[in-house]
Amino acid sequence: DKDAWRDGLRRYLDDPAEHADVITYDDEFVVVQDKYPKATVHFLVIPRQVLSMGVGDLDREHLPLLRRMADLVAPLTASFPDLQVGFHSVPSMRQLHLHVVSTDFSSPSLKHKKHWHSFTTTFFKPLADVLSTIDSTGQIAMVANENANCSRQR
Repeated sequence: DKDAWRDGLRRYLDDPAEHADVITYDDEFVVVQDKYPKATVHFLVIPRQVLSMGVGDLDREHLPLLRRMADLVAPLTASFPDLQVGFHSVPSMRQLHLHVVSTDFSSPSLKHKKHWHSFTTTFFKPLADVLSTIDSTGQIAMVANENANCSRQR
């Protein structure tokens, strides 16, 4: 399967202790260093439940999970105000994951404008906005060309 790499985050779910890039984990989440960080601080919060979905697939049923993700990252964002927390509109990886990234965007992995735009345009959906939108409307309204907008701004 030429897209097998898109399932790469699932390797952390069953036995997180086996992976050197795992920062912390519990029964519900694994926090890993992003393999290709786009800033000084860039890690992913991954639910241990297999969830092959992006932010556009989330609905009110996922609010408890999203709130627990917010609770997990709250101490970090309180201590380090230059962190932004959110989802890519069209994720490259299939397993649901939340980005926690510093806004310095200083990294050798930040090679293309599309990388920059994936965190600095509407392609990036802040967790707080996702929570409030799903709470009020039941889902995230996705713009059909969200991915194209990010890529086009290379």
